[in-house]
Parts: sequence; structure tokens; C-alpha cells
Amino acid sequence: MNELEEKIWKILGKAQTAALATISVSGAPWVRYVTVRTEKDLSLNFCTGLSTRKAVEIAANPLVHLTCGNLQPPDDSVFLQIAGRAEIRADAATKHKYWQQEWRRYFTGPDDPDYIMVFIRPVRMEYNGPGSFFPEVWEIQKQL
Repeated sequence: MNELEEKIWKILGKAQTAALATISVSGAPWVRYVTVRTEKDLSLNFCTGLSTRKAVEIAANPLVHLTCGNLQPPDDSVFLQIAGRAEIRADAATKHKYWQQEWRRYFTGPDDPDYIMVFIRPVRMEYNGPGSFFPEVWEIQKQL
């Protein structure tokens, strides 16, 4: 990992709440909170229900945006802006691999047909640190 990726991992290396923006069926943006977890390759994931508005919107348009990190300004903390492409996975192997018992309040178990995982492959991340109006940018050269 380079220096910027290490800074990003310091934020993303633990499960946390993030604001997820999707495009609604009417074409307007919509934001809600999700709990994201991050893999070593900096891809993110969260669980949701197949019948939720966010799943329907991601299926129609996989381009998403997240904001996470310390969302309590004006202290000297950092936050990330993340643009990426989301993918819904509902195969049994993935559902079992990522299943967590705390999700029983939403789903009957890893075989619940409404339980799905959403994976986000970032293409651009902006690391916003204290003392600067301009972020450090991490970017993949592939197009959304």
C-alpha cells in the first residue's frame, strides 16, 4: 500500500456507518446510512434486503457514492468521499461467507431469500484531511 492507501485504510479498516447515495427510479439522488466493511483491496460491502429501495435502485443504476470517516466536524478529523460501482450478490456461498448473527433481527438466516450482499468497487476516493480545502485523490484508471 502506498501512503494515501494507508491513510484510507486507517479509516476503512473497521466496520462503520457510511452515507450511501443512489439514484432513485425518478432520477433523483437518495442518501441513507449503511454499515460498511472493507476488504484489503479497498472494496466495500454491506448487507441489505433484496426488496429494499436501495437494492432496487442499485439494480437499475449501479453507480453509487459513499461518505464515511468522522462525520462530526469541525474537529481535525478526516473523511472519505467514495465513488464506485455496486454489485448485488445473492449466491449461497457469498451469503454464507459474510453472514453475521446480529443480522437475525432483519433476516431469518443466511438462506433467507431477501438477504443479499452489496459489493462496491471504488473507482475514486477523496481523502479530506484537516487544514486543506483540497482532497488527496486515489483513483482507478478504469471507467465506471
